[in-house]
Amino acid sequence: MPLREPAVSRRTLVITAAVIWGVVGLFLIFRAALYLTEVDSDKTTLVLASGTFGILLGLLKGKYIFARLAKQNVQRIDQLSPHKKKICIFAFQAWQSYLIVLVMIGLGMALRVSPLPRVYLIGIYLLIGVGLLVGSRAYLKR
Repeated sequence: MPLREPAVSRRTLVITAAVIWGVVGLFLIFRAALYLTEVDSDKTTLVLASGTFGILLGLLKGKYIFARLAKQNVQRIDQLSPHKKKICIFAFQAWQSYLIVLVMIGLGMALRVSPLPRVYLIGIYLLIGVGLLVGSRAYLKR
């Protein structure tokens, strides 16, 4: 019996992308919150600045960059194999995006072991996490 691709509807692909972006965003926000426990209490002002910076830039990045990427991805999904009703589940993102994800995972791992103080990582993780969370909404607005 030949193997069949795990095919789903286009709607399921869009929802899958939204859920994955949202879950990764929440994971990064959670990681930032964990880093709060590793920062000395005398750095409260720096933590507030880093966190505020991360959240504000994350909101902007989510609204103006990630939301645009999500809309483009929805258009790509809509145009996939027009003769098919169901598409492979792994097509929720373009194959090139899988390469970008691998690079981003590598960068995240490098940041975690880097000598960069945790207080700055809080802002970086919030920026990307909030951005992904906000950007994931663009999938659901379809």
